[in-house]
Amino acid sequence: MSNKLEICLRKAGRELADWQIARFFKVPEEMTQTPCDFFGYTVYGRAILIEAKHVNRPRLPIGCSPGIQPHQWNELLSANKAGALALVVWGRGGLCRAFTMDMAIRLSVKSKSIAWDDLPAHLDREIRPTKCLEMLDHWLPLGT
Repeated sequence: MSNKLEICLRKAGRELADWQIARFFKVPEEMTQTPCDFFGYTVYGRAILIEAKHVNRPRLPIGCSPGIQPHQWNELLSANKAGALALVVWGRGGLCRAFTMDMAIRLSVKSKSIAWDDLPAHLDREIRPTKCLEMLDHWLPLGT
């Protein structure tokens, strides 16, 4: 079942396609051990992988539930090493913060989790249907 975060990401994907910036799709829930929640590409041919997590805790666990599962972490790492845009979009309450795997690696080096307070506050975006595109505005050129 989709949560508000995934619904907003689906809407952002449709809008980005309309703007001819990028296309990404939801991986069907029926697949077991999905590599990520969304995948696609930019108009310049760069692959995109997005893992969406709505976790109302001060830390996002890595390698266990309710956080990023080991197979998801490994897939995002591999995609990042290959030059893909590998993002984690962490929803917490009514806000989300989208960040790259490079940042996730750096923030989790001393523990198997990422602290919400360690992520830059300027990444804060509201999880609202009218603000879906803003969730990814740091990582995809939205322009006018």
